[in-house]
Amino acid sequence: TGLPKKGDALPAIEKISLRATGAVITEQEATRLAAQHNFYDSHHNPQGNFTNALVDNGDSLTVTDQATGIMWQRGGCDLTTIRNVQKYVDELNRQRFAGFADWRLPTMEEAFSLLEPRINAKGVHLHPCFSKEQPFIFLADQRKPGGYWFMDFKQATAFWASGTIPGGFGRVCRS
Repeated sequence: TGLPKKGDALPAIEKISLRATGAVITEQEATRLAAQHNFYDSHHNPQGNFTNALVDNGDSLTVTDQATGIMWQRGGCDLTTIRNVQKYVDELNRQRFAGFADWRLPTMEEAFSLLEPRINAKGVHLHPCFSKEQPFIFLADQRKPGGYWFMDFKQATAFWASGTIPGGFGRVCRS
């Protein structure tokens, strides 16, 4: 992964706490959330440059961001509906993916924390340890007045889709 391993000595980093439960968010709030912790977002906060501190957990499945305390799935699930993504999360918890049973979809702030200002060799605005097979993911947040929020790792921005069965990919996290 090119990341420090769990247990390696790391430089001192500023730690932040992010919302971990889904909410109903307006477009104006999405812009505010991007700026709140200096998260990069090509549309909402193009000058942002949040620095995370990813550590390889040594299981080939997950990394942990020492800045946020969030453990992330490096891969994810294929294009599907929100109902199927929720079933995917339930199944990962049932199987105790990577030894844990408290996986969930990330909030907008949590997903913003992964965005990087530069596109990597895989064509996404993420650290290269993450799979490119999930170019945009469902978030735990819904949009006001309706729809679902997503994080687009190719365009480096949060976006929403309306409709009863929008399609997206899944990548889980845990606090």
